[in-house]
Amino acid sequence: MIDLSIRDLRVERSGRSVLDGCSAEFPGGRRTVLWGPSGAGKSTLLNAIAGLIVPAHGTISLGPDVFFSSRDGTDVPSHRRKIGYVFQDLALWPHLSAIDQVHLVGQTVGLTITGAFAILESVGLQEMANRRPGQLSGGEQQRLAIARALAGKPAVLLLDEPFSSVDRKARESLYGLIRAVSSKVIGPTIYVTHQAEDAEGLADHTLRLTSGQLVVDDRPWEQG
Repeated sequence: MIDLSIRDLRVERSGRSVLDGCSAEFPGGRRTVLWGPSGAGKSTLLNAIAGLIVPAHGTISLGPDVFFSSRDGTDVPSHRRKIGYVFQDLALWPHLSAIDQVHLVGQTVGLTITGAFAILESVGLQEMANRRPGQLSGGEQQRLAIARALAGKPAVLLLDEPFSSVDRKARESLYGLIRAVSSKVIGPTIYVTHQAEDAEGLADHTLRLTSGQLVVDDRPWEQG
């Protein structure tokens, strides 16, 4: 297993610091829930890890591999960081079937159609392989987004509040799926939420983002 490390990370938006000297370790093979109120900068941190935005300062590394370093000018392109990302709005391609979505992403690592079907089967969508997103329920769309993120054989799995639009029963089923797939990822699985039930259902390790800083905050669901 490989840990993800961020050191003294600063990200600025519209002239203000959204992240201000963040430092933390995200343990490999474990689920870290990134907890905090809306607008705290949780999505910004995921986007920095994924290489979708460029920090003003700091370092991001996965084991010995440096993704970003302001000191030496390193900035590895997002497609080379081996990161699977499930976005808050899922960002599924409406014109492609489930199998095509998974296969298209997986082609970058040599995934075959048979392999793509196996991934769909692992998330319980083998019967939905030829359906487009508009033909799937909310929970099924969540599962497809997870399958697509796994198709590229990621070393890190990022999930940005993907379950906000599904009911409690579907959420509990999806918790089990995340617990199962995270054990197959060599780096950390990082799940962003502001809901206590998500933290309780998923966390091996919990960090709170507040005032641009990351602090260890175990068992936040017991607070308040």
